[in-house]
Amino acid sequence: MIILDTQILSHCFKDTEARVPAPTTAISSITANEFLLAQPREDGRPDYYVLHPAKFGYLMKTDPGYFVPDDIGNPKWAQRGVRRTDQVVIDFGNQFPPYREFGNEAISEIINANLIDLYKISVAHLTKEKQKYLKRRLRYIVDHRYYCYPLNVLTIETGLNLFSRFVEKYSCKNSVRNTVNDILILATAIERQLPLLTQDNLLSRFAADQYDAVIKSDADAIVVDFSCAETNKRKNSRESKGYTNRGWSYSVRNNRSVKGT
Repeated sequence: MIILDTQILSHCFKDTEARVPAPTTAISSITANEFLLAQPREDGRPDYYVLHPAKFGYLMKTDPGYFVPDDIGNPKWAQRGVRRTDQVVIDFGNQFPPYREFGNEAISEIINANLIDLYKISVAHLTKEKQKYLKRRLRYIVDHRYYCYPLNVLTIETGLNLFSRFVEKYSCKNSVRNTVNDILILATAIERQLPLLTQDNLLSRFAADQYDAVIKSDADAIVVDFSCAETNKRKNSRESKGYTNRGWSYSVRNNRSVKGT
């Protein structure tokens, strides 16, 4: 199994000749949400919220006894979707804007269980052109049998510790969210003890500085391998107390399993 970052996934989607080692390929839910344009905009809201299968799986049923709201597809109904999906909130105090990510667990379950119909309901209020575009992207992920790992407590805490160390040495991208995304994808590979395939030179150098991971690179991509238990140990673990000294905190809301699977 190998985890692809968002750039690699986008490249594979656009290049039909790109070799993807399915069915042994995985992505983070962060990558899925980036790829499916489901992350918040500058105003803090995404264009749509992915309905959580644990609560809204009944919408895909055809039995007469199941209730399907008449206002599905209505933009006002869709805007209230924050209550219909899971949410991760990271509070960076006064250092950075708060980070909010919606539907990590929801999109993972939709991908892994091939619940495309529920995704179609989630985006039904968007323009027909955008719906078609997004459904084609999701279909690509499902058809290529990518496995999607949701964020969990261990991933978030590892990510916050990594981000704390990252900002001590490097500047964030123009959008702090993009840097946090990169770190959470990296943390997913670390906690799952899997190789990460990326085109991000800075991220791979940072990972090598923090962990005894094996780094392999060619002209197109870099593999940062965390699959060996020995290389998964953090270097200089006593040199920093991590994000706890910064007063950062996080919360996980409306999800079915806080720890994930």
